[in-house]
Amino acid sequence: MPSIASLQDVPTFVLVFFRTVAMFLSAPLFGSARIPRIVKVMMALVLALGVMPGVPRAGALPQTPWALAVGIGGEIIFGLALGSALSLVFIAVEWAGSMIGQQIGFNLGETFDPQFGSGASVIGDLYFMLALVVFLVIRGHHVLIRGLRDSFELLPPLSVGIDQPLFDMLIGMLQSATVLAFRMAAPLMVTMLIVDLALGFLGKTVPQFNIMSVGVSLRSLIGVAVLIVSLSLTNATIRGALIDSLQTVEAAWRGVPTQ
Repeated sequence: MPSIASLQDVPTFVLVFFRTVAMFLSAPLFGSARIPRIVKVMMALVLALGVMPGVPRAGALPQTPWALAVGIGGEIIFGLALGSALSLVFIAVEWAGSMIGQQIGFNLGETFDPQFGSGASVIGDLYFMLALVVFLVIRGHHVLIRGLRDSFELLPPLSVGIDQPLFDMLIGMLQSATVLAFRMAAPLMVTMLIVDLALGFLGKTVPQFNIMSVGVSLRSLIGVAVLIVSLSLTNATIRGALIDSLQTVEAAWRGVPTQ
């Protein structure tokens, strides 16, 4: 079993552990609020022990506590940034589900979201769970762990920070996540717009027709029908977005410039 060979390896192990635990707190699946924090810490501890033998030993350690705190802060920020980059796809998917649920009137029944520890719509949870299943099918969790291991070879401890390429990557992935959310919600939102226009014309043409009582049920029925049809296309969209996200983050780990 891997172990820390000597006291000289303790500072390097501490830096490895902080980068690992920061990624665990923000990455999809591992960062779920349903997993107790002590379990996350223990998982990060075991993983840090596993990757420790191949990690280059940290160079000259900082001589002051403030410098050491800055070094540890750099490891934490780097881990949080990379874990959050992958979580953006899940946030976008849940956002799209919330917009869809709002349109068809399903947001009145909120549920607890175990990933973020807050309330979420039923459709948002449905889309999030679908994204999680796709993430496991394409072995995204394996790529995540391998990428963490590779990051120590390219960026040894005390050599990381928020530089311009990493910041640009996060901004680009945030923009892509926003576009993804609207792409997924657009078909149903356009359908609901057409339904609202049709109900408006019907209300003007036949004033005796009770649009308020019929419109809510009609929007829900049509929305559910469009949602069922679009789920098959949504699966491919989520898969493509997750693969692109994994490739972008892996390229950032390996130091390859992204387009």
